[in-house]
Amino acid sequence: MRLNVLLLGAVLGLLGGATPSPTVTLNQPPIDMTPEQLSGCWVQEEETGWFRPVGDLPGKGDVAIRYLIDSNGNLFSPERVASEPPCVLDLVALSGLAKTRYRVAEQNPDAIPVRVVSRLDIEVK
Repeated sequence: MRLNVLLLGAVLGLLGGATPSPTVTLNQPPIDMTPEQLSGCWVQEEETGWFRPVGDLPGKGDVAIRYLIDSNGNLFSPERVASEPPCVLDLVALSGLAKTRYRVAEQNPDAIPVRVVSRLDIEVK
């Protein structure tokens, strides 16, 4: 009986995961800003680099994505606003954005959350 309880606990621990999924942290309502204003509040940690998308995609395009940066610098709620060619490179853009991390800028000591629309120029080689 004791072994069954230990095994059940181990399985539930593995299935439940040891780390909770991230939740949005807002110390106040987010403000809307342009990409040019973003560096005054949040600084991108590092370049997202490159990755190889799967499938036969066109060579170039751009995607505009609206997303939220919460008070911890995590990205949430990405949504496509526009893209050219329409809907073709959306997943590539979202995948690249998912790797982006931010830290609070010196001018933003209160870690004010923001909502921004960024246009991503994409070239698939």
